[in-house]
Amino acid sequence: MIRKCAPLLGAILLASGCGGSSHHRSIAAESSSPDVSESAPATASAAPDVSSSSPEPPPATEEPVAETPTEESAASDATDTGSEGDATEDDDRPAGDGSQDCGSLAGSGTFTDPLQLGVVDGPVTAQNCAPLTSGSSFNVRYFSFTLSGAPGANSHAGASFTLTQDALGPVYPAIVQPNGWVLKHSLGSGYWTGTEPDFTGRYQQLSDLAAGTYILRTEKLDSPLHSLSTPSYDVVVDPDGSTGY
Repeated sequence: MIRKCAPLLGAILLASGCGGSSHHRSIAAESSSPDVSESAPATASAAPDVSSSSPEPPPATEEPVAETPTEESAASDATDTGSEGDATEDDDRPAGDGSQDCGSLAGSGTFTDPLQLGVVDGPVTAQNCAPLTSGSSFNVRYFSFTLSGAPGANSHAGASFTLTQDALGPVYPAIVQPNGWVLKHSLGSGYWTGTEPDFTGRYQQLSDLAAGTYILRTEKLDSPLHSLSTPSYDVVVDPDGSTGY
């Protein structure tokens, strides 16, 4: 009986041992599988760190982008500066066509420092010049002008005024060279506008003059007994005769 049971018992023990070994491998496989799955996320998490650091541009790459608007702004400022420079140059140019206030002209009105009308390319008027009064150094005033070309047939220079009861003395113009030589005398030449005794101006013709610089002398020649003062007056230089005086 014992001999018969011994092989059966050995078969049972052998079967039991094989089953235990299979179960142990299954557990080992299951336990090793989570380890692999846990290490995979660690590897996956490392990848974003590398990718996040690679797009960062170095500081030198960003600086030109910030400088571009500054350069454009500087170019705009340079353009504005250039415009201001042009305006300044225009202000400094000699007087040209148009009207100016007599009191704003450069110069003191003496022969050595005449009031500056500048280069005359067209009709120029110095408005509201102060009256000339009787007495030394108060009855004469000098203006300098430059003809840029040969004047026209009806060109002229002189004074325009309106006589009043308190200022009956006319203004007489003369044309003088800068060296003092009188080309056109106040009484020896010239013509009136208006009707006597209500004259409205006196002028000298310029048609026989060449291009160059001249001095217009304005004087009070009337007797103090008749009038102590001239009215205020406008100085007119018209190189092409377009004003019609």
